[in-house]
Amino acid sequence: MNDLTQIKLLQKLYDLETNGNTNDSAAIKKVEESLDPPLLKRYLKLKERKGTAVALLRDGVCSGCNIEYPNTHEVLRHEKFIHTCEFCGRFLLVSKTNKAEDE
Repeated sequence: MNDLTQIKLLQKLYDLETNGNTNDSAAIKKVEESLDPPLLKRYLKLKERKGTAVALLRDGVCSGCNIEYPNTHEVLRHEKFIHTCEFCGRFLLVSKTNKAEDE
């Protein structure tokens, strides 16, 4: 699968984890099984160590560790790639609000 599909799956997992749906293990498991095997392995390891494996970069701030990225940081320019937070190690999804800053 391509990165964009994987990003959408990670976004879905983020939504399930952060919207109080952690008890809906069937839905989480279904999405997890759709991830590419190497990505799933990293995801499960992060989830076990950190509690959540996916963070959202919104307004330049990682939702996992609350570290602020400068406006000029490379991660803010590339929404269609799977990033990792340099500080907490979670998968980092770039929020659509950051894209407006680049245009």
